[in-house]
Amino acid sequence: MLGVNMGYQPVPEREIFKKWAYLPKKTTSGKRIWNKRYYEIATYYDQDGKPPVKGLAWYNILTENEYLLWQVKNPKKKSKLPTGGSVVGRD
Repeated sequence: MLGVNMGYQPVPEREIFKKWAYLPKKTTSGKRIWNKRYYEIATYYDQDGKPPVKGLAWYNILTENEYLLWQVKNPKKKSKLPTGGSVVGRD
């Protein structure tokens, strides 16, 4: 049965892709990497909640070390959706 219990799925604020640089690739900071792992962060909305004018998202390309620093500066946020059980809070 297709579509059963699908519910509302919000569009993610950002997505992180782990990739490998087979060919030389320029990062957002201006460094060139080759034959190394890098991370591509796709941000779909800015701080005001507006999407980009051109394209689907803004893309930042970070090396592994830059990505670790980015994780420290941007900790994971708790989901706003209920995780399970009753939606109504118990007192």
